[in-house]
Amino acid sequence: MTTSLRTTRRALRSTVSAGAVAVAAVVPLLCAAPAQATVDDTSVYVWATGVNVRACPQVSAACPPISHAQIGKRWVTAFCQRTGSEVTDGPYRNDWWVQVNAGGPIGWISAVYVRGGANDEPVPGLPTDSDCR
Repeated sequence: MTTSLRTTRRALRSTVSAGAVAVAAVVPLLCAAPAQATVDDTSVYVWATGVNVRACPQVSAACPPISHAQIGKRWVTAFCQRTGSEVTDGPYRNDWWVQVNAGGPIGWISAVYVRGGANDEPVPGLPTDSDCR
């Protein structure tokens, strides 16, 4: 084998090795999950049974309950809250709605059914509009 051929093979091996190192350094960055700047989700307790989950924060024909999505008497993940139509149930009334995921589709329930709130007040400790999904 000639000297120039050996020199070319060494240079090629060095280039391939350097390329492999560069690829090995970049691949984890490409495969990493994107960072998400979100506020920690909050758990809230739903104190009633048969609470309808709706696609929007209102009670109207334009926003019927999500099919087969009722929750009750358990902790659910809550993302945010915003005002909507007022709901009254016995002595409780509120126009605040909470966006939740109870293991099904993400939807809205009236704050009337969330433990810890007061009439016509938002649920304490739960973010408002900007953190909704």
